[in-house]
Amino acid sequence: AAFSITFIAFFFLADKDLLYRSVYSAIPEQFEERFDNVINTGKELLTRYMYGILIQVTVITIFVTATMMILGVKNALLIGLFAGFANIIPYVGPLIGLCFGVFVAVTTNLGLDFYTQMLPLLLKVAAVFVTMQLLDNMFLQPLIFSNSVRAHPLEIFLLILIAGTIAGVPGMILAIPAYTIMRVLAKEFLSEFKVIKSLTKHL
Repeated sequence: AAFSITFIAFFFLADKDLLYRSVYSAIPEQFEERFDNVINTGKELLTRYMYGILIQVTVITIFVTATMMILGVKNALLIGLFAGFANIIPYVGPLIGLCFGVFVAVTTNLGLDFYTQMLPLLLKVAAVFVTMQLLDNMFLQPLIFSNSVRAHPLEIFLLILIAGTIAGVPGMILAIPAYTIMRVLAKEFLSEFKVIKSLTKHL
């Protein structure tokens, strides 16, 4: 299986239009223009989404690292990098980042007195992550999810909630890209339905 996946992936990467031509050749002529629209719009929205995720990770990494350094927490860069990448997982990511930050803070400061030194340190770490979560929820996520894929924030919230219930963390990560492609397909092929028009009017 590993050999087959590697072999097929190599040729798809070597000839980036191979998959497109293969699928395009099976599309009936009356749907060719719609198929091109789906590919172009989907590529644009997913590219915007990935750039948004990159900005989100960068901002959170810088914010957490800088605030940890200001507060005197050791291994601030390590905690900041982990928090930035963990935050890719909606809603669960910040909690994972907080647990990792607390773990690093405790294991690198085992000699501190708990009440006078360790407890204030843990409160500082928790305060940084609470502030980060507020920043992310109020500014970063609306900017990324709403503007990049052109969907309403409530729509995104319900989508991630449903995806997490059905497929767990992988579902939460893949929910927005998959939903974006489904909306583009629906706009091109099911635009006669009112509910589809409502969901895709900003595409």
